[in-house]
Amino acid sequence: MKITLFSLILLLSISSCSSKLLMKQSEIEKFNLTESILSKVQLYNSHYLVLTRYEKGKEEQMATKGTVNLSYGQEKDQVIIKDLTKGKIVQFLDGNRIAVSFEADESKFLVFGPNEGGDIYFLQALSWENSRGKVHYGDKTYYTNPDVSKCSVFYKLKKEYRQNKNVRIAKGNKVK
Repeated sequence: MKITLFSLILLLSISSCSSKLLMKQSEIEKFNLTESILSKVQLYNSHYLVLTRYEKGKEEQMATKGTVNLSYGQEKDQVIIKDLTKGKIVQFLDGNRIAVSFEADESKFLVFGPNEGGDIYFLQALSWENSRGKVHYGDKTYYTNPDVSKCSVFYKLKKEYRQNKNVRIAKGNKVK
């Protein structure tokens, strides 16, 4: 019983291993990953993202019981993308950048790519101000939560070692 259990554990540990890899341009080239392969790879985001959009609300004026009532404010629209949310590449952009959608509506995506002179695919923004990024998401402009400039995407890599082995037993050669 112990030998069987040990053999099973050894077999599972030797046969394959899976690891999480940051999306890097050097890895894409190293593993010769084409656009057709990458479009079928499940991606995950590394940081908790909150996209926020503010819009001026309607102003209303009315008079009731002899008093003027003014109603004003702003509307707030937020999209929360928790860390480790599944995403997929919906578009390949110039400059080794990719559009990754974390929603069923693929027109809503974030852009990831290597920073200038870099290798790792980080969240790209139109601009960064006070550690908040300005991004297009769908057809609207949103602002990210602070300190997500190092948000990246990663994928799982499963390595499997294969060895073809041909074994035969010599039957001997008898003198006649």
